[in-house]
Amino acid sequence: MPKQSQTVSFTLIRMYTEKFKWIDPKTGETRTGFNPPENAGFKERVPFFIRFITEEGKVVSGMVTCIAVYPNRLQRLVKFVESGEKRIARDYLVIEIDGTHFFTH
Repeated sequence: MPKQSQTVSFTLIRMYTEKFKWIDPKTGETRTGFNPPENAGFKERVPFFIRFITEEGKVVSGMVTCIAVYPNRLQRLVKFVESGEKRIARDYLVIEIDGTHFFTH
């Protein structure tokens, strides 16, 4: 039986793409969230799988990390983990992130 994946609006993409992983300075445990403390050690972005459509209409997919976010233009700069290539992903052209499908209407 195929797995049914959740479908959500593209306005919730931030929850899936802008996560950090860091070591908590007080407890020494690894934490994941949106706003790491300034004194946290080993801060890094959490990689995720994305499938999106480019301006040319091609479907691109792979493991990426989010480098920068442009909320006024509904865009984010992503970097592919394997190749190191940087691309702009438009939020309204994202098809899937980590198995969760997005719709734009």
